[in-house]
Amino acid sequence: MANWAMHPAEVKVFDANARHLDVSIQDLMQAAGQALTAETIRIVEASEAPEHREIWILCGPGNNGGDGFAAALSLHESGHSVRLIASHVTQKGESAESFRNACREASLPIDVWPMVPLESKPRAIIDSLLGAGAVGSVPRGDVSELLEWTRPYSASVNVIACDLPTGFGTDAVLSATSTVTFHAEKIGMRDATGTIIPTIGHLRVAPLPWPDEVLDCGPGDALRYPPLDPDARKGDRGRLLIVGGGPYHGAPILAGDAAARSGCDLVHVAMPSEARSRAEWPPHLIPESIPDEVSLTLDSVEHLLGRVLSGRGVQAMVIGPGLGRGEEVSKAVERLIEVAVEESVPVVIDADAISVLPKGRWPAGMVGIITPHSREAEEWIGSEPAAIRNELDQADDPEARVVLLTGPVDRLFGPQSRGALGTGGNPRMAVGGTGDLLAGICGGLLAQGMAPWPAARLASALLREAGNATALERGPGLVASDVPPHIASTLANWI
Repeated sequence: MANWAMHPAEVKVFDANARHLDVSIQDLMQAAGQALTAETIRIVEASEAPEHREIWILCGPGNNGGDGFAAALSLHESGHSVRLIASHVTQKGESAESFRNACREASLPIDVWPMVPLESKPRAIIDSLLGAGAVGSVPRGDVSELLEWTRPYSASVNVIACDLPTGFGTDAVLSATSTVTFHAEKIGMRDATGTIIPTIGHLRVAPLPWPDEVLDCGPGDALRYPPLDPDARKGDRGRLLIVGGGPYHGAPILAGDAAARSGCDLVHVAMPSEARSRAEWPPHLIPESIPDEVSLTLDSVEHLLGRVLSGRGVQAMVIGPGLGRGEEVSKAVERLIEVAVEESVPVVIDADAISVLPKGRWPAGMVGIITPHSREAEEWIGSEPAAIRNELDQADDPEARVVLLTGPVDRLFGPQSRGALGTGGNPRMAVGGTGDLLAGICGGLLAQGMAPWPAARLASALLREAGNATALERGPGLVASDVPPHIASTLANWI
């Protein structure tokens, strides 16, 4: 099980990763139904509600409703009388519809709103209307109407919530006596003191039968990619500033190309003039002139403040690709990080910029992603990368700080014990420049509004799959500049 409180959006990510790994969604749904059944039996057998009454199971149109239908079958097999009350005439998912059909075949009573029982009272209510995907959203339509019809009954009987109470995070929440949540606690279930909030009731965390690999980076992470707005204008999907170059001119270009292919609208690349003159500039990258000729100094940082602060500013920065080292460079990087913190701009720290970071410490106040390889991590953190974990925790933002340790297998460390691996890919992706691509994707996703944890996860998975696609086309002659078009096509296939 995940040993962190999951963001509600992570639920659908892991479900999608499970499907990608050929885990049966029907098996997951059955396990969820059995967990609901066990908790419901525990509660009703300890209650004083008349045994002849039915257990009402409220089922919404999605997989949460499917869990309710699965629970109905399990309760029926255990000898309990049940009545299903569905908000819709069908289920959205194949597995959920399969359990609904199984309930029909078992001759279990299924009422569909607004045709509901008017003369009877429930022994208990199972709330399987809406799950984690609806957290913070006020229920609407048939679900809302069914919820309001149920509310008077819920005041006098036990309510068992499936994963999360319907309306959780809003004033419309249907308070639960007990909540059966799956795999791990969810963000928001506890208050600032660590106490379970009253609308959750008693909390039971039930494991699901999926492999640990479900928690790793995968195609499901694309579900947290910001949706495209049909009315969007230039710049609405973010402006990214990449600061790098000096001894190496190709690294910032590769990072910028990857950022653009991740869907970022405007990518500005700032590097000293000598490096800028050596680079081959693709038309979709914007050269950002700075006064330095050979390496980055504070003079250029002050010049860049206009880009960061004027107009709509920038929505993210990548600092480090091809930057080189030196005392003046270090001062410039420190000032850039300082400005980013002051202006609440998320940052990717990559390559030589990592050497500027305080030893074993996360930069104070910074939101973002740091992408060391093993040698850079050892220089910054020490021999055990996980030692950085204590630096990542933030009570007010559980997804704001990420260390993405790159290698044959990426290791991701996030706040509150978050962790994941990035696996797969092609051996040829060990070629120079792929780290710049990763930093660019991370920056592009941050600029589009993704939080660091989901951005880092998606970036790792996306680059590895794009590398596979590139290797099929280029073979052992693959170079880093071949990969960006496949970043775009892989993303298109996943969203």
